[in-house]
Amino acid sequence: MRLSAGVFVCLALLSSGLQADGANCPNIISRAGWGARSAKSVDYMIIPVQYAIIQHTDTPICTSMRECVERVASIQAYHMNTLGWDDIGFSFLVGGDGNVYEGRGWHKVGAHTKGFNKKGLGIVLIGNFNDALPPRAQLEAVKKLMECGVELGELSEDFKLLGHRQLVATQSPGVALYLEIQTWPQWVEQP
Repeated sequence: MRLSAGVFVCLALLSSGLQADGANCPNIISRAGWGARSAKSVDYMIIPVQYAIIQHTDTPICTSMRECVERVASIQAYHMNTLGWDDIGFSFLVGGDGNVYEGRGWHKVGAHTKGFNKKGLGIVLIGNFNDALPPRAQLEAVKKLMECGVELGELSEDFKLLGHRQLVATQSPGVALYLEIQTWPQWVEQP
């Protein structure tokens, strides 16, 4: 998906709108802000949810809003067109630019981790983090997103943080990122 300069400016202007008054939220680019297609259907979770599940896309990292918007739109197209899903699978996607991109968003059931879709947020970092950590801005955006979720009542105050590999036979979220999240206070060894 190629964006003209005018479209890019319009997308940037549309990007605010998920900031909650008083909540310590990162910059969240709304679905309208990145040009999301409409979901075919939506299911809602009972909130607050108990899990935050960290994943990586196993794609090249994006470091600008323009790159990240294109990557997120591409992921949605793959999930809907190739996999036949109702929407993009993740709750939120975090770019190397430090922005958070709304996938299914708060309190909507995702398609990210079988058995945990109705009770957890699927937070994916755009990139492959087997050999290297994500940029600091990307890591900080993830931490801030989880704090925001707690403040908004979307994520339980005593939520459990898990790496995708703890629940599914996968390398996600990558070796380096998995080692990193194990140092975060919310990480647990067993769900």
